Amino acid sequence: MNDPRAPLLPHLSPYQVDFVIPRIGIDLPLGIDPFLLFKSRDSEYRQLHTLLIATFNEGVAAIREGNSDEAHRLFDFPEVSAIGLGYTQGGKRGSGVGSYLAGLIIDTLEASPALQQRGVRHVEEMQLLSAGIGPDRVSDITANVLKRFLIEYTQRQCRIWNVEMAKHVPVSHIFNHLSKEWEDAFEDLPISPINGAPILFVPRRIVRVLPWINYDDFVRSEFNAYLKARRDQIKKSSTQVKTDVVMVTRRDISLVERYVKSREAQGGDARPTLDYIDEDLCRESQRLKEQLAAIAIGRSEAERYQHLVLEIMNFLFSPELIDGQPEVKTIDGTERRDIIFTNDSDESFWDYVRNEYGIILMFETKNTEELDTDAINQTATYLGVRIGGLGVIVTRRPPKDSIIKKIMTVFNDGRKVILTLCDDQLRDLLDLRCQGGSPTKWMQKHYRNFRVSLQ
Repeated sequence: MNDPRAPLLPHLSPYQVDFVIPRIGIDLPLGIDPFLLFKSRDSEYRQLHTLLIATFNEGVAAIREGNSDEAHRLFDFPEVSAIGLGYTQGGKRGSGVGSYLAGLIIDTLEASPALQQRGVRHVEEMQLLSAGIGPDRVSDITANVLKRFLIEYTQRQCRIWNVEMAKHVPVSHIFNHLSKEWEDAFEDLPISPINGAPILFVPRRIVRVLPWINYDDFVRSEFNAYLKARRDQIKKSSTQVKTDVVMVTRRDISLVERYVKSREAQGGDARPTLDYIDEDLCRESQRLKEQLAAIAIGRSEAERYQHLVLEIMNFLFSPELIDGQPEVKTIDGTERRDIIFTNDSDESFWDYVRNEYGIILMFETKNTEELDTDAINQTATYLGVRIGGLGVIVTRRPPKDSIIKKIMTVFNDGRKVILTLCDDQLRDLLDLRCQGGSPTKWMQKHYRNFRVSLQ
């Protein structure tokens, strides 16, 4: 009998990877939050949000023009069980039903001429305008429209982490953003051991228990203030019955507009949910330290060391640094960077790094007894306009004084920052994570020490 809490990928820790690892037998209380795409510093994520809103507003335009059939076609958002936020013996539980959800959306639009004219800035707004649309349906809408991205993201993660993919798995209802059609395809994807259904991984950076824009928060803030200002006209019980609330919001769309603008202004506080990860931090930290100690220095173990460094960086800095990829090559194939992360953090230090040096953060791994000047020159060559002005070399031993002087010369000549991390520092960082400390604050101090040493 299957363990009801067993992960679908038992060889991976949720701290290792960039995505949510689904479990057998339970549904994780999570959903895709489109606002985390909207606020992202990653241009790919922002573009995904743009595609999502453009697609939804095409359906809004169809209603405005009286084309109900076209609206039904576009608003066909069945449950996407493949996103892997939990599996049961009968498949993933959920409430997204394509035709029923389309009906809810269309009824809402037809009842609100103001919404037809305005369109939506965020699909989450539909929670505030329809009694039947909640966070689960917001996630379903997003997963449907962005399924092609989720397929390609899953395939990339499977290649990074050696997750087995079945050949030519049927995947239905993929939106083609060029033709505006829903299509079916056969894709290489991992499959559920329970029912053979495809699994699509979801980046951990875009999941929350509740969307940042949500009905409960709207009622507590904007709608309660509205009631107080009009207490003689609207019964207080309206705060408790959603059907009464949406009758007001459909009529007075400015309520939604004000609330959405306030949530956008507070967007720096919108963070992904991580509470569902119930792994032991200290056990994971110890495992990584033991693996580090077990890797022999030398070329034969270089790839293994590189992969372990990727795991350690995910463990230390996710979800601030996202979409870590090993062996990243330039378009012409002439340069290869060991590990590349996207800096999508709201932390003040990483925000400073992004503004000062760029959104890409490069880690070079050197499984050698000591660093030499060739390694420094190579890293300095990689850094620049395309890859950013800050890189980290991860190696086994602390650099010698001559190498530190070389790194300082690189900075003085071209304002390129090269930080180094050795085994002892990695162990310190892993212990810090175990103790509940902040690896980001450690890196901030490490960076500051480097800059001070230049003076």
